[in-house]
Amino acid sequence: MRVGFIGLGNVAELHATALREIGDGLFAGGWNRTAAKAEHFCARFGGKVYESVDALLDDKSIDAIFVLTGTASHFDFAKRALLAGKHVLLEKPLCERPEQILELAQIARNVSRVCMPSHNYVYAETMRRTRAHIDSGKLGDIYNFWAIYNKRHDASIGEPDLTMRELMIHHAYCMLYFIGRPSHVFTTGSNVHFDDPNADDQLMITAAYPDGKIANLWGSFSADDRSREPWSVYFKVIGSEGSSVIPWDVTRFGEPALPFWDDATYWDSFLQVQTFFVKNCLGNGEKPLSTLEDACDAAILLDAARQSLRERQAIAVQYVL
Repeated sequence: MRVGFIGLGNVAELHATALREIGDGLFAGGWNRTAAKAEHFCARFGGKVYESVDALLDDKSIDAIFVLTGTASHFDFAKRALLAGKHVLLEKPLCERPEQILELAQIARNVSRVCMPSHNYVYAETMRRTRAHIDSGKLGDIYNFWAIYNKRHDASIGEPDLTMRELMIHHAYCMLYFIGRPSHVFTTGSNVHFDDPNADDQLMITAAYPDGKIANLWGSFSADDRSREPWSVYFKVIGSEGSSVIPWDVTRFGEPALPFWDDATYWDSFLQVQTFFVKNCLGNGEKPLSTLEDACDAAILLDAARQSLRERQAIAVQYVL
């Protein structure tokens, strides 16, 4: 198994580090728009610098492509990789529009290749065990779900939709993984930290279910939680017969170059999603824990949340499948 990267930015470092832990020689090399960055990256992690995306996709020794560029280019690069006969691990947010995600799903079926969302949070063992307890009925009827994130980011990065696009996508796919599709969403947001006054740095999405469940999705780039038991990243499921909590901040190390880069749970999530992709999906033919269809649902959910934020009212979620 050999893997090539399209895009060699910060997230590629997380992926390359995880591949190195899985096994030597998995990282074949990659392409980046900036040649100097590609040279520096491959000097650190090994592998070949490809002069173009076509050259990377034409390399018959490469089995899979990780698409690690900005969201706007994801659809094009993933489509080209699938049509070149490569399996694809696609970073989130997957595409700009839900219909593009469904098109990738159809292409993947047509060419008999795996196209898997890099929905890394759900591959953590603690997340999977909580899902198993839900499925077994040990928690009883699920009444509510919580996904909470608090981590200060540099105020200069703020731009409209950043928090929704880059952060709340994690909340959406995790909610779908644990308790399925809500029928309505209501969103509130505020700016208390970002330099751009039009950029919300705090968002709350409340999702309602036909059977009475409520999901609460809180995301903030404005401040750290410095309390004794911080809600940096925190998931909780409460049912009629039991409950489960999944915190981060369990193992920390070093000085973070970027927010959360000192949290082992964050780094481990890349190892876990790649291990599942390489060994379970490609090796054993298993289905991803979070599929392209789930990713489409997550994109539709966030579009409904955006509409709710604009209109300040609950919005019915209109799924396409």
